Amino acid sequence: MENLIENSFFLIVQEFMESSKELADASQLCDDDPIKQEMISFIHPQFESMWARSEGIKVMISDGFVDNKDFILEEMKEITKQNYEMANTIRTKLGPLHLKQ
Repeated sequence: MENLIENSFFLIVQEFMESSKELADASQLCDDDPIKQEMISFIHPQFESMWARSEGIKVMISDGFVDNKDFILEEMKEITKQNYEMANTIRTKLGPLHLKQ
């Protein structure tokens, strides 16, 4: 049972990291182009919310992971989902422009 819990934890962390990489990769489609950045500026509030939640998780982990484990893991799942959604939105908006270059 403990091994199952550990595997679940590692899967959540792995998915969290992969979603963060996916978001970073999608953001690279901007190519430091201010027009492209403006095209996805509507994502900024969602990104800032995700960033704040991630920082909160970091604080909770340092203050006592065991006491907050369930909440932290649920937050990580939600942030993972949000990261993938933002990455998909960016790719949908900028992907066609990137292919035309």
